Amino acid sequence: MSQLYADIIIDISHEAIDKTFQYKIPEDLEDVLEVGMQVFVPFGQYNKRRKGYVIGITDRASFEIDKMKEISDISDKSLKIEGQLIKLAFFIHTNYGSTMINALKVVMPVKERINKKAPAFITEAPDFNMEQVDSLNEEQNKIVDEFKQDFSNGIYKTYLLHGITGSGKTEVYINCIRKVIEQHRQAIVLVPEIALTYQNVARFKQYFGDRIAVVNSRQSKGERYREFERVKAHEVDVIIGPRSALFAPCDNLGIIVIDEEHDAAYKSDQSPKYHAREVALERARLAGASVILGSATPSMESYMQAKLGHYKLWQLSARPKGAALPDVSIVDMREELHLGNRSIISSELHNAIEKCVEKKEQIMLFINRRGYNSFVSCRECGEVIKCPKCDVSLSLHDNGFMMCHYCGHTERKPKECPKCRSKMIGGFGTGTQKVEQEIRKLFPNAKTLRMDKDTTTRKGSYESIINQFVNRKADILIGTQMIVKGHDFSNVTLVGILLADISLFSNDYRSGERTFDLLTQAAGRAGRSDKEGRVVIQTYQPEHYAIATVKKQSYEDFFDMELSYRRLMKYPPVYNMMVMLITSGDYDFLVKESENISKKIKTFSEEHVGIKIIGPADASIVRINDIFRRVIYIKSDDLGRLRKIRETFDNYEQDGISIMFDVNPVNMY
Repeated sequence: MSQLYADIIIDISHEAIDKTFQYKIPEDLEDVLEVGMQVFVPFGQYNKRRKGYVIGITDRASFEIDKMKEISDISDKSLKIEGQLIKLAFFIHTNYGSTMINALKVVMPVKERINKKAPAFITEAPDFNMEQVDSLNEEQNKIVDEFKQDFSNGIYKTYLLHGITGSGKTEVYINCIRKVIEQHRQAIVLVPEIALTYQNVARFKQYFGDRIAVVNSRQSKGERYREFERVKAHEVDVIIGPRSALFAPCDNLGIIVIDEEHDAAYKSDQSPKYHAREVALERARLAGASVILGSATPSMESYMQAKLGHYKLWQLSARPKGAALPDVSIVDMREELHLGNRSIISSELHNAIEKCVEKKEQIMLFINRRGYNSFVSCRECGEVIKCPKCDVSLSLHDNGFMMCHYCGHTERKPKECPKCRSKMIGGFGTGTQKVEQEIRKLFPNAKTLRMDKDTTTRKGSYESIINQFVNRKADILIGTQMIVKGHDFSNVTLVGILLADISLFSNDYRSGERTFDLLTQAAGRAGRSDKEGRVVIQTYQPEHYAIATVKKQSYEDFFDMELSYRRLMKYPPVYNMMVMLITSGDYDFLVKESENISKKIKTFSEEHVGIKIIGPADASIVRINDIFRRVIYIKSDDLGRLRKIRETFDNYEQDGISIMFDVNPVNMY
């Protein structure tokens, strides 16, 4: 057997992750040594005995073998929390295509100097009047009892909780977590948006007091590190936050809850492009813990796994206390135009808003686009003003400036067309700012709030807007998708959805699924208490199944129709798919190298049946921030084959070329 070597980190802090050392693995340890294990090694000039962690095992020496030292012994065969996180980083590295160092930087907290006098972060949150969760209905009780029995017997499963909007999924989470805490174990609760963190903290504080830690990207490094230190010291039982909360250093983890598990925010948009759902399953496996995935609109992948019996499917089919789902109507905006209505608000929605304002009930208006106009163009020659660094149009905001929502480039709106010098230049399309202006004009007596990326840049702005709306200091809340994810406002009886088809024709095979999710989630904000709810969906594509099934409020009908399309096109969750994003600052060089990469993949596919290659082709947005982008799509029914292709290009070296992988597996287990 050839000599094996171990890459070892002596100091496991985030700052020292780049400093790795290679040691020989003694023959008697070759069969027992694993990534994540703690070992003793001779270190430094005087070979001082130090503890270190194994982050990689290889048969390639990184420097002269004669000068390489040997591991002394294994410190502990069991995986401590640091070892578990290293093992989790190895899972990310292996499955999503990144260096082990980058994967470690994802999972390890950054150390920062902490002001000891400063209080633990958060807990200011909206004042919700919640009833005790112990008044569970029959469906909820049955689910909680099943979980308690499994957990008591040491049976750890993945559960998919499919509950209609407003059916009380959070109450199920809380009661399951109570059981876990009774066993002296900790819980991680993931939410897709920072805005939802505060509402969940308010709910969970009622039952778990101050034994809650909160982690999110709006915190300073010191605040995040303080929360992680509280977790390690067992000062908290529940950790709440978006994706990064998954890596809280719980050494007695019992459950991971992923609320709104379908949400695209759980997929990292930077390398490594891991999915929090899949990484959560691996973390639970390492820790011996359960996972609950909850959603009114489960991801196609999760529902498929439940249908196949890999996840336990739970159903909540009714709202508590007999509250009904809202009445949904669809307005064909083509007909509105024929009737002479050129407003962005249909007659039906206008009348509904008027009645709600009169009755002192609240309204939510959802449009999945921020800004004032979606683009600026010349009516004379048709020129569209684009970002000088990206292949996208600039969005006009109401301050007279145009902005690129990809790189942040900002410039003032021109007074004349830069191409033909015509004065006939102006904004087209609609965004949240324009909707807000229109609503204030139509309903001058109504108080409005707007919630989008532009209004939530300052720390504390999320919770401030939510607080105002919860406390009924505004009649109408206008916003992007951040207003429709999981919020529970008891006085909202009307939801208006503008440009419902805006996401239908994006260059993404999930466009139908994401449209259905957004519309269903938006519709679910109405009528969540004892008042009847109403939803008005405005669209130019009323016949599309992603919109028609929202009116029927039938997830199963949508799933069946969408699955037929995925089968036909060989997309996940039927086929595994991997996307290679190849980038360079030189477009001609990028085209040449992407063709070379494609040829190498095709050579591999000739030796392995069942691999389909599409591309290379320009990405839907060719240039972002002066970096050009091309893509290659690779499909296979065998995830292992895609992994081998990815590993071939892990160490691809070509000056000026960068490769990022996006793996979309059917099932990693």
